[in-house]
Amino acid sequence: MIEKIITESYLRKSFLQKIPETFLLHESQILTPAGAQFLKDRQVKVLVGGHSSIVGNDSVQKYISVADGTTYTVKPEHLTQLIGTQLVPKDHPRIIFRGWLDHLQAELLLLQKQAVDDGDLPLGWNLGELLDRVRSILRAEVVDAPLNSCSFLGLSEAEIKSRSHHPLKYFGIDHLDVSADMGATVLALNHLRTLVRKAELSAVSAFSADGVIERTDIVQALNRMSSVVYVMMLNADQKAGVSGEGMNNGIVDEIVAKVLAQFNKVENGIPVELSARHVHLSADAVQKLFGKDLTPVRELSQPGQYLSQERVQLIGPSGKLDNIAILGPPRGDTQVEISATDARVLGVTPPTRQSGDIDGSAGLQISTQRDTLMIEEGLIVAARHVHMHPDDATRLKVKDKDLVRVRIGDFRAMVFEKVLVRVNENYRLAMHIDFDEGNACGWVPGTTGQLLLDCD
Repeated sequence: MIEKIITESYLRKSFLQKIPETFLLHESQILTPAGAQFLKDRQVKVLVGGHSSIVGNDSVQKYISVADGTTYTVKPEHLTQLIGTQLVPKDHPRIIFRGWLDHLQAELLLLQKQAVDDGDLPLGWNLGELLDRVRSILRAEVVDAPLNSCSFLGLSEAEIKSRSHHPLKYFGIDHLDVSADMGATVLALNHLRTLVRKAELSAVSAFSADGVIERTDIVQALNRMSSVVYVMMLNADQKAGVSGEGMNNGIVDEIVAKVLAQFNKVENGIPVELSARHVHLSADAVQKLFGKDLTPVRELSQPGQYLSQERVQLIGPSGKLDNIAILGPPRGDTQVEISATDARVLGVTPPTRQSGDIDGSAGLQISTQRDTLMIEEGLIVAARHVHMHPDDATRLKVKDKDLVRVRIGDFRAMVFEKVLVRVNENYRLAMHIDFDEGNACGWVPGTTGQLLLDCD
């Protein structure tokens, strides 16, 4: 069987005995950027459909037009990338939506800069929270990953919604009748709120299909964000905190901690990635649920693994989770990795385990439009761990299966205990935590962790 997606890991395994002078890339195959770089570094010529090419330029990259299936070796200027090598027009609804998220980030940065210059550190901090959320929404959309709920202003999304709908109950005032005689901060936040609403409408347009919203998580996140901004407007108009009691000392402490953290250079930095809920299917399960092979969309950070186009639904005793990602390639046993919060939604009690350790774990139903699969075991809450190449392990003075401590974050910094070290020639350095852990430590894209002493 011809490999559909040629990754760096696949090439490393293929070249264990000898590095060839040429590599044949079939028309139906896609060479990932990491794979292309691997071949370029070794001066391997690529034969694409019988034509020779030096790897390292775009000529070996296979792009596919979503509209008509046309393939390109060079990306046309009038098209842009949607996901991986999929191309769409630049006025595609999802590309327009990404533009609105860019607009929101730009506006938030300007307002945050003004707030800090004016000495309004609490407002600057709150705007920073919103900026992080917009970036997480953009990331979730671009990589097609699920978006979890989060807290703002020290409140859950449900609490924010309640306060924005009932200001008289929480703030002692009725809904704001915005006018030009209000303060500049209130008016600036009102402008920001309208931009959030426009981004929400753009999301509805981008993810509507036959009357159904495909990414309700993103639409809801933006809806809650507009509520957050409205609560901030109420705060600004009252010149008090969310509770009406003035600035919270805890917020001040967090701001100070964040500023002080900038002066501490983190050594032995480890990239920290969020591991969203996902499924690994066996080959038999793939055929039962889809009747065909998985369709790779993009390579993941760990070589050899990829996100597939297919999705499943998880069904438990008390709830279900939709649009769950499947990671390929297929494994020997089906495995489902969720967070503790997901487990409560489903009404299940899976053990916390390392990936692959599923003996005696929990079960649930995995469903698609084609069929439903009941697994008796395979459901776990994934234990946090660090992937390392042997060179990284040597540098960091650890070995495979060590348990270490890792400090993550700054203003909400946490030390994660008993983090398993996993060393392999095919691994890239990265620590994986789930969304519950990410929210707890204030994770944002680009977060790194600091390796501390080994656990006792």
